[in-house]
Parts: sequence; structure tokens; C-alpha cells
Amino acid sequence: MKLSFTTLATPQLSGAEAIRLARQYGFHGIDMRVSANKGELTLEASSSEIAYIKNTLMNEDIQLVSLMSYAAAGELDSASWHRMSDSIRSHLELADRVQAAYVRVGLGMRPEGLDKETWLGRIEETLLRSMEGGMPKASILVQNHYNNFNAMEIAALVKRIHHPKLSMLLSTDHCLIQNDDIQSVLREAAGWTKQLYVADIIRRESGYDDVLPGTGEAPLPDFYKGLGGQAYDGWITMKWERVWRPYLESHEVIMPLFHEYINKHFK
Repeated sequence: MKLSFTTLATPQLSGAEAIRLARQYGFHGIDMRVSANKGELTLEASSSEIAYIKNTLMNEDIQLVSLMSYAAAGELDSASWHRMSDSIRSHLELADRVQAAYVRVGLGMRPEGLDKETWLGRIEETLLRSMEGGMPKASILVQNHYNNFNAMEIAALVKRIHHPKLSMLLSTDHCLIQNDDIQSVLREAAGWTKQLYVADIIRRESGYDDVLPGTGEAPLPDFYKGLGGQAYDGWITMKWERVWRPYLESHEVIMPLFHEYINKHFK
């Protein structure tokens, strides 16, 4: 079992500090944010910054699982979709420089005035364009998210494009937020999912609350079993968005609890 955490949980730490923390708490990998807003890397990262991250990863024996991209999504004009593919490509190239396996790509909301069929077509073209010619080693992960694609739609998109460098990232909390049928999702996502974001929530009339694993509504062990259980060879990732919700418990609380929960329930 391969365990990682996203640096959404550690906004106060630098990339190198988060890597050392991964080692300290028994994780095998880490997922870093590419952003000028509390991110650990930017697309303009210098050679010395890259070297420091790579050396820290090597010294701590931690894998850089993914870079989390926050690139602007395409809009009505065709030029914006080319900018989107150029940005994805730049993130893939950065991933190669720091030896990250994946880039998590957000697909954004459907622009007002663009019908769904056209929107889907432009997304497919954009993803394919970002992966063509002299392809970097890193691969793309597309995630289900409440403000755009649900899990069934992501699975259908990945299957339709059917590219060896494109896979699914399944986020448990967003399945609940979008009221997905979990068993249907797992039937479609199994075999196509390279990363499982483990996050629990309690839904409210307006919105939801993040809660510690096993204390909310998400049937977390069902996700693991549905993806193959012990045969699942992807990453299992702690998603704890303290970067946006500073009132959430610190890493000193969530990380040991996450390990305890996984060891007890993911069998």
C-alpha cells in the first residue's frame, strides 16, 4: 500500500519541510501544490530550488507523487483552450524536472454560453494537445470535483480519450458532495484510477463540513475495496484542506489518525 498526503494539510511548511514530515509520519509520497498562493513550487522555480526539492526527496526516500496544478481553464474563445494546454504542458515539464509521476489537472467549470457537447470536445482536444509530441515522462490525473465533473463523467472522459498518459483521480468527498451512486462510480473507476483522495465529510443543508476519517458519511473502506482492495496499486492519499480551512486540526492530529484508520479499515 502506497500512502501520500497533499500539502493542502501543511500550508505553513515549505516543500522540503513537508517532505521531511512525510518521512517522519511514515508516508511513502507527497503531493505538492504549484501556485504562488501558498504553494511549494511555481512554474518559474529556479534550478537551485528544483535541486533542493529533489535532494530532499532522495535523502528522505520519499516519492513526489503529483504536482497539483491550478491553471486557468478554457473559456468561450479558442485561444484560452490553447493557453490551457500550454499550461498543462508546462506543468508536465516541471513534473519531469522534479521527478513527479503525475500532474493533477483541474478541468474547470463549463463556460456560460458553451453547450456541454462542445465543452467536452474542447476538453478532449486540450488534453490530447498537451500530451502530443515529445511527451514528458509525467502523466495527467483528472479529478472529480463538485464545481465541474462528477466521478462518472471523469471515468467516461478518461475511457473515451484512452491515452496511456491519462488516468483518473477519485476524490471520496466530492462523490458525496455530488450525490454520486458510489457502487456505480466504483464499477466505472476500477482499473482507471491511479490515485484515491481519502477525505470524509458531513453534508449540511448548505455545504458540508470536513471531518476526521471515519467520523463522517463517506464509506471510505468501500472505495478501497471497490478499486481492488489489496490488488489496487495506485496511491492512497490523505486529503485535508487546512490551507483553505485553518480551523481544521493540525498535521500533528490528522496524520497519526489517518494512519490508524487506514491500518484498521483498508484491508
